[in-house]
Amino acid sequence: MYDYHADIVWTVNGALFAALILTGAAIFLSALIKDRLWAARRKRLLDIKHDIYEMVLSGRSASPVSPPPFISKVTPQEFIDVETNRARDAVFFNDAEKQFLKSCFMAPEVIAKFERIAMRRGNLWRRIEAIISLGYTRTRPAEDTLGGLLYSKDAYVAYFAMISLGQIKTVRSGRMLLEFLRKGTSNDKKIFSILDGFPPQIADDIVRLTYDGDPRVRFWAAKLLSRFDAKKYADTLERLSRDGTDEVRAAACESLGNAGLRESARALIESLKDPSWLVKRNAVMALEKVMGGEAVPEVIGLIDDASWSVSGAVKDIMTTHVESALPYIEKFLAGKDEIAMRYSVLALEDSGYLARLLRDAASGKAGPRVMHLLEGIMKSGMHSGLEAVLGTFDMDTRSGAIKVLSGIDAGLADHIDKKIKGLIGEP
Repeated sequence: MYDYHADIVWTVNGALFAALILTGAAIFLSALIKDRLWAARRKRLLDIKHDIYEMVLSGRSASPVSPPPFISKVTPQEFIDVETNRARDAVFFNDAEKQFLKSCFMAPEVIAKFERIAMRRGNLWRRIEAIISLGYTRTRPAEDTLGGLLYSKDAYVAYFAMISLGQIKTVRSGRMLLEFLRKGTSNDKKIFSILDGFPPQIADDIVRLTYDGDPRVRFWAAKLLSRFDAKKYADTLERLSRDGTDEVRAAACESLGNAGLRESARALIESLKDPSWLVKRNAVMALEKVMGGEAVPEVIGLIDDASWSVSGAVKDIMTTHVESALPYIEKFLAGKDEIAMRYSVLALEDSGYLARLLRDAASGKAGPRVMHLLEGIMKSGMHSGLEAVLGTFDMDTRSGAIKVLSGIDAGLADHIDKKIKGLIGEP
């Protein structure tokens, strides 16, 4: 027997029904409020566009000295709407209209209003909009306000102050960002990307940071300098390549490579002897950037470095400049160094040179070097690359190549042929 309490069931059903009604009403009201707010926002933007149009028709130019009355009513949200056209589905502003509004916003009283909103505690998004707007104005008072907000306890406020200073792109705003970087921040990478494109005059301030006692500051200074006059600051970067901190030396090598100065090759060659794998790897990659294929003889000695990162970087250079690396590849394939042998085969495969060797062999154009290289590959035991390449050939070309390989090792050539045809699987 089950006790069936009908009154309880009806009470629960009634509660669920009431909850459903309330939820539906809340969704309806939310949508209604959202539509009303969007309509009001659209009307305000239309009013601003109309006011600008009237100003232009009257022949009045935009002036921060005597801005039109409607400017004082424009909010940071509306200013950003105009300057970025983020509400373009509602109202679109052309470049002339955006410039007109921006020129009016240079007025001290307008800047002061935006500064008060940016500094005021309360609605975070309104503060952020004011901060972004100050960046668009690109005025000295805006710089002062944003420079102070960099050190706000609110991470979002500090972040957008940093973004806005980056938008101003003056020497002064750049110095503020460099000082912020020097004092320590979790936004180091962002500051690094922001400072790209700043006036070259800030490079001298960056050089001063290379003498900072904090290795983190010297690290970012080394990376930043390559964005400016590379030749002018090459000596500074070479000095940093001998810094006492591994990461700083590595960053200096990377920047020397990005600068592309052949004159820096000697400093980079010295860095190949560095005890740090990070420095050696960056030096290897940098040498390729400044010397091209001529870097192969300089870096080839690190092919069997204890760090896979370093030897892998050497292999990449061998792949990119395979013609320059061929004498060394031929020597490695004839030797007993398994690491050097493996990277040599990979360089031939990845560069596409292995396909060229096999096509030459199939066409009867195989000279002594081609035969030596193919023989070395087969003796290395790394024949998967041969199978992969031969599998892309047409039947006649493949048969010709297999015939040449049979003259080197008939058993292995037969195995490769059967493997390609699917007659056997890999043991």
